Amino acid sequence: MIEAFTAWCKDTLYTPEIVRATAILERSCDLQLLLLFHRLGLTEVLGKPLDGAEIAKSLGFVDSASVTLDQMLQRLAVRTPVVRVDNGTPRKFVASGAKIDPVATQAELDTLAQGMAALGERYLASLEFLQFGAEKFVHALKDDPELMDRMLSGREKGLEELWDRATNFDPLQDLHGAMGAEAITSFFQGGTILEIGGGTGNGVRHLFPALEKAGKLSQLTKYLFSDISFLFVLGTKKIIRASWPNLACDYLYLDLNKPFVDQKVPLESVDLVYAVNAAHVAKDLLWSLEQCRASLKPGGKVVFAERVRTSQAEMAPRELVLNLSIYHRSASERSSYRPFHCYLRPENWREALEKAGFSKVEIWPDMAAIGERFPGQYAAVVVATK
Repeated sequence: MIEAFTAWCKDTLYTPEIVRATAILERSCDLQLLLLFHRLGLTEVLGKPLDGAEIAKSLGFVDSASVTLDQMLQRLAVRTPVVRVDNGTPRKFVASGAKIDPVATQAELDTLAQGMAALGERYLASLEFLQFGAEKFVHALKDDPELMDRMLSGREKGLEELWDRATNFDPLQDLHGAMGAEAITSFFQGGTILEIGGGTGNGVRHLFPALEKAGKLSQLTKYLFSDISFLFVLGTKKIIRASWPNLACDYLYLDLNKPFVDQKVPLESVDLVYAVNAAHVAKDLLWSLEQCRASLKPGGKVVFAERVRTSQAEMAPRELVLNLSIYHRSASERSSYRPFHCYLRPENWREALEKAGFSKVEIWPDMAAIGERFPGQYAAVVVATK
C-alpha cells in the first residue's frame, strides 16, 4: 500500500505548482523572519548570547514566547547569516553582525508574491497567512496573548475567513486532507470512524467524496466528528447535513488532553481514529495516543495526516502564526520522541506510537523515494494498528 500511495503522491498530488509554491513559501518565511529580526532590534539585543527566555524578557513578551523566539532563531541560524546558535543547555543565540536591508528584503518578498500569484489565486492564501503572523507577532506575544487561540477556535470575529482560507483554500495545506482520504480509502473495509480535532472540516471534505467514489461510503457505519471548538463542530455539522444528509454522524466536543471515555467515546468502540494536523498538539502526546488506542477495537487503526519536520530544528512557515498561540506552544514536552515542540519527525511518530502500544507503524509516502522529485516535502500520513 505504501508503494501505491507513494506513486499517487508523485504522479497526482505533488504537481509542479505544489513543488514551486512550497519553495516560494519557504523563502518568504525566511524573509519575513529577517524583517522581524530587524524590527525587533535583535542585532542589538543579541550582542551577547541569550536563550529564548532571556530574549522574551528583554522584549517584554509573555514567558512562553521563549518557544516562539527559539524556533524563529533556530531557523534563521540555519538558513541565513544574521544569527549564530550555541546548542548548549539552554540553547543560546548571538547576532553575527550581518546587516539586513529591509528595503531589499521587502522587494524580494514582493517578487515572490508575484511568482506565487502566477501559480493561481489559491496559492496566495499561504502568503496572506504568513503576512498576518508577521504583522501580529508583537501584539500576540505582548499585548494580547490569547488572540491566536481565539482565532484558531473561530472565536475572533473578523478572522474566520482568514483561518478558513489558510485551512481549506490554500493548496499547500489542503493536501493534508487529500492525503488522509487517499490513505484511508485504500484499506477501509467498514466500521466507525472517530475524527479528532476536525476543525473546519478539511478531513471530511476530502474523505467522504473519496469513499463515495470508491464505493465504500455505504460501509461507514458511523462518523464521529469532534473538536474542542463548538463553533467548528456546529459549522461542520451544517456542511455534512447539507451534502451527506443520510450519513450517520454524531458530533462531539472532545479534548485530546482529557480521557476519551469521559467524552462519550467508550473503550473499544471505534474502528479508526483519524486526524488531520491535530494529533501533534496534544500536551502529553504519549498519554493521548494511549487514549486513541483504548478507544479502538482490536485491529483498529489510527491515521494521522501530519505536517512533519524533516530536521529537528526546522520551524515550518505555518508556525510563524501557530507559534503565536498559547495552545500550540503548550505542546512543548521534551522527550526522545518529541525533542522539539509540536510537529514531529517521522521517526518520532514511530517511536511514540510504539511506546503507546501500537504495532505496524508506517509512514506514508516513502519520503526518501519522494525526495528527489520534491525536496521540500513536508507532509505524511502516519498509520498504526492496535
